[in-house]
Amino acid sequence: MTGKLRRLLSLAILGVISLASPVVLAYPSGTYGSGTYNSCEYGVTCSITLTSNSSVSLNVTPAPGSKCTIQSDTASVMTDDSNGYTLTLADNGTNTALVNGANTIPAGSGTFASPAALSGNAWGYRVDGLGSFGSGPTTAQSNVSPGSALFAAIEASNVTPDTLANTSSPADPAVNTTVWYGACANTSVASGTYGTQVTYTAVAN
Repeated sequence: MTGKLRRLLSLAILGVISLASPVVLAYPSGTYGSGTYNSCEYGVTCSITLTSNSSVSLNVTPAPGSKCTIQSDTASVMTDDSNGYTLTLADNGTNTALVNGANTIPAGSGTFASPAALSGNAWGYRVDGLGSFGSGPTTAQSNVSPGSALFAAIEASNVTPDTLANTSSPADPAVNTTVWYGACANTSVASGTYGTQVTYTAVAN
């Protein structure tokens, strides 16, 4: 069982970053007489559902020393699978920069294994308490000077995605993972809307 959710992430300098509308994906198994099958009991619908918020907006007004905005999205996974699920995140393409024609804002220098603070012109994501991101708490911020919160560059679609959650038991009710997106811009960035598309994937274990 797999659920996949693609979200449009766009950055408008002097504008907003927004994520597209949510999508709900459910993958039920067949119903059988009794016993177990693929870790789900016969006679019980086994499914996985993946949703996220309707939108995230990041307003950024560039400044000589860079200004940054941080906002969150929530990926919610529900499954009856007794082995739980794995939730991953990656870019939908091989170019991980935010793109506006010939202009780009690259993903930051941090990685999942070694996240780094954002500065200059860069964007990234973080999940509080995961890996080396630090416990947080991260808070929503608008047009502030670069801070110390650590972010990772998103992985391209042609490499192994980053794992945001890996559970070993059913998620019912849904389990939420808060993903924080941050973007910074200075005055060297041309005005316009920059974008890429990110993909959450939830797979039953």
